[in-house]
Amino acid sequence: MAASPTAARAAERGQVLEGGGEEESSGDDYDELGFALEGNGVGSDLGPELRQKTSAYALAFAPKACRRLKRFEVQRRKLDDPSQWLACKPKDLKTLVRKGIPPELRGEVWWSILGCEERRRLTPDAYARYLSENLDTKVAEEIDRDLARTFPNHRKFRKAEGRAELRNILRAFARHAPEVRYCQGLNFIAALFLIVLRDEERAFWALVCAIDSLGVVGYYTEGMVLLRADMQVLATLLGQHCPRVAKELNDHHIDLLSVCSEWHITWFAKSLPIPSVLRVWDALFFEGFKVIFRVGLGIFHRVEPELLRCKSFDCLMEQAKTWPRGQVEHNELLKASFFGSKMQPFRRRDLALARDNALHQIQCEDQAQRCRLEARQKERLRAQAAQAACEASKPAG
Repeated sequence: MAASPTAARAAERGQVLEGGGEEESSGDDYDELGFALEGNGVGSDLGPELRQKTSAYALAFAPKACRRLKRFEVQRRKLDDPSQWLACKPKDLKTLVRKGIPPELRGEVWWSILGCEERRRLTPDAYARYLSENLDTKVAEEIDRDLARTFPNHRKFRKAEGRAELRNILRAFARHAPEVRYCQGLNFIAALFLIVLRDEERAFWALVCAIDSLGVVGYYTEGMVLLRADMQVLATLLGQHCPRVAKELNDHHIDLLSVCSEWHITWFAKSLPIPSVLRVWDALFFEGFKVIFRVGLGIFHRVEPELLRCKSFDCLMEQAKTWPRGQVEHNELLKASFFGSKMQPFRRRDLALARDNALHQIQCEDQAQRCRLEARQKERLRAQAAQAACEASKPAG
């Protein structure tokens, strides 16, 4: 039986958060998720103005959050098994999820809609087995280097116990997915799962199930071919849905890979304020990878006036760092992403087809590039052999 909303709320407020059961006062230094208030939940201090905006928005949104919690609790009481949220009518659940899963129920709902329990039951000893297996030294060192950089303003990761839990998740995933092993960005995803689910094994299975269901393993394999393909797809969508933004970026020769790759690699976990990330993930895990594109377009819609005021490459690249971090108003971001007046609907199958076409094009280009490199290498070897033969044929002395 899943934890009651009351118990989940108590845990989320920090009464017993750390892996060793260590008691810690919630106080005024951390928010309800455990992020230091001075850091705004995105890894660094963004200044008093944005912190004040975040606090004011949270206060204004509170009545709406209470209403949404009541709706979820009503729906939860209708379930034969409170943990089986997929038993809801898909349309009803989609509406609920898009409006935001209450923090008290978020871990329970994610676990259900990602199919984590079913996946874990197939190999219940897998997590322990992965941790007992040896890991390539280079991969282990890469993971260890990134631990201290992962949400350093969260109280869990300011402690050795929390970093050890994150290390375990990433090491286990490296053994689970040898084609990936480890890639920067996975640390932020795994860390956020750990914060929400509050259990390292559950966070591991959520990571596995989410990557599989979203079909984004190609973001993290050598060459990041799928990421490059998705940047092409995003560029096409941007031209269709935000033509003025697309033109401005093209006029200044800005490659979307330099602006948006982090958005896709971390599913916005390192880019948006954490409350906004959680709202995005609520929809992402139920509706699939199209949400990443929709939210990217939503960000561009919301920053269009600011973007158009930039008149140089340097200004655009500097401002690009602030575009997602300023999206404190998560409800407005979701509305812009799904319901904006400029946003035309696009189907997941059309998006998948565009992705496949871009992927094929990039794979062909990469193969052609490899052939050119091999041809140049062979030519160099022939030239070296010819020169060596010429030198050998010269008379001694």
